[in-house]
Order: sequence, then C-alpha cells, then structure tokens
Amino acid sequence: MIRERIEEKLRAAFQPVFLEVVDESYRHNVPAGSESHFKVVLVSDRFYG
Repeated sequence: MIRERIEEKLRAAFQPVFLEVVDESYRHNVPAGSESHFKVVLVSDRFYG
C-alpha cells in the first residue's frame, strides 16, 4: 500500500519521534480504494536547528 511506503520513506529520512500517516482519500471524489490523499504528522529532531 502507498501509506506504508510513505511511512517507510519518512522513517528512513527523519527518524521521527512521532509519525502518523492517514489515508484521507475517502474524503475526496475519487474511485473507491484510491490512495491519493494523505495527511502526515511528523515530529523529528531533524527539524531543530
């Protein structure tokens, strides 16, 4: 699934303290089963500085 791939890439790049990836495709006018709209919340020490 696309959500898992997004999570894998973000974890590898940012080593997050917190990561949430939510598939919000159902809230949009797309065919059932589409994976096209995601909400991401990411907390990482890599953003400090």
